[in-house]
Amino acid sequence: MSKSTCNIKKILVPVDFSANSIKLIKKAAAVAEDLGAGLEIIHVTESLAPYAGFAVPHLPLDNLGKDILGYAEKKMTSFLEENLHSSVPHSAKVVAGQDAAAEIVRHAEENGSDLIIIASQGFKGLPKFIFGSVAERVLKQAPCPVLTIK
Repeated sequence: MSKSTCNIKKILVPVDFSANSIKLIKKAAAVAEDLGAGLEIIHVTESLAPYAGFAVPHLPLDNLGKDILGYAEKKMTSFLEENLHSSVPHSAKVVAGQDAAAEIVRHAEENGSDLIIIASQGFKGLPKFIFGSVAERVLKQAPCPVLTIK
């Protein structure tokens, strides 16, 4: 596929900061470079909004939610500095949501992503059993082609 015949200009890359995300970002950068595309890297943290009505002594959920977002933004910055050694144009965003797959799909729709490159394996074991496969749900709901990387 040559750069002149390819209409892929925006590639969305969801990361969870796992070891597989390191492999994913490197492969996504190579694909973007080959296609002359840019990367949009996204990380979804769990929103605490549904728990706002609960009375939790000495635990202000608004502040905790902001702290989680702040930590994730710092983690994103260091993750990219350590792992994205490419001149490919990129942007990064951290969002809060209850369902990572739904947030990824929503972001792709709202921002006109041409392709999503996602790891087929992030967390394993009990977390995967509880939360299901984000990649599988993105694949089924995405508004654009999805490339999964093992």
